[in-house]
Amino acid sequence: MDRIFQVEPSISSDDIEAVNNYISSGSWITENNLTLELENNIRNYLGREYAVAVPNGTIAIYLSLLSAGIKDGMKVAVPNLTMIATINAVLWANADPILVDVDESLCMSYEKLLELEGKIDCVIFVPLNGRTGEGEKIQKWCKENEIIFIEDSAHALGSNYELSKCGALGDLSILSFTPHKIITMGQGGMILTDDESLYDYLISIKTFNRSKEKSDWHEGFGLNFKITDLQAALGISQFEKLNFFVEKKLNTLKYYEENIHSNVLTIKPFKETEVPWFFDVEFDSKRIKDGFKEYLDKNGIETRDVYPALSSQKYLDEYKSDNLEYSENIYNKLLWLPSGNNISEEQLSFICETISKFK
Repeated sequence: MDRIFQVEPSISSDDIEAVNNYISSGSWITENNLTLELENNIRNYLGREYAVAVPNGTIAIYLSLLSAGIKDGMKVAVPNLTMIATINAVLWANADPILVDVDESLCMSYEKLLELEGKIDCVIFVPLNGRTGEGEKIQKWCKENEIIFIEDSAHALGSNYELSKCGALGDLSILSFTPHKIITMGQGGMILTDDESLYDYLISIKTFNRSKEKSDWHEGFGLNFKITDLQAALGISQFEKLNFFVEKKLNTLKYYEENIHSNVLTIKPFKETEVPWFFDVEFDSKRIKDGFKEYLDKNGIETRDVYPALSSQKYLDEYKSDNLEYSENIYNKLLWLPSGNNISEEQLSFICETISKFK
């Protein structure tokens, strides 16, 4: 059997046809009507008033912070277990990140966050790997304490909290469309909000703050954070298959749960309302995890370590504190199994059989 990658994009003939049709249409390729269609499709799905497409999820977080008024010296709470973009966007905005430990859901701990009452201006909550943790509870706390709440939902399109969809929480939410996300445009991100003033700011800052379209007079400072309709053509086609992708993820999780028989690992569970982005397994020690990873690699099965804690990155040493133990330790015990949406049942069977033979 050919090597099984941990993840790869799922691009179908429909996606290829959508891009070919667009490229053959004589369009100027840049951001225009198809981008607006993609924005409307996603904001309607999430029940949001406004959506703004941007080049990637990192820029989406950065612009969300700027639009919310986060500036030099303001304090932004960030979960200590997340992709590096979350904290880098805070640093880019010249704000001060405050690292918060996660709980067993791998999402920001509500109890740890309470310790920062009166000390922060903003919270970025990350429904990591499609898990929702205490997101709605944290949003309520932020509202009660007049703290800006931003949801970094890069992993979680298709997942649901108890009352809301992921991507619909907070003052602003962001999505990402890189190749290994639930849907992809190659690159791309999106900001969602219900606040018209935030939306107006985002449109201005991403389009050079032009006084009107095609004008070279500008109302103030602005930059170019537009995407292309070429990307949007793929994004629209991918979005039309979102329910299929969600069902595929859930079926793959079920297959793993029913067919992996091992005494050395545990499949981390998901709530019924959550859609796994990746499928994570937990070990008792780093030694066992590393041996397992090497064993699968020798059998042609690629895996991936979960993100290291932000506090473990040397360039972030100044933000380290003494109460980040869970997120710092969990890296040694978690591994992501093959998780692509184009994985076949034959490949899944081989993966499970191989895992079950590991001693």
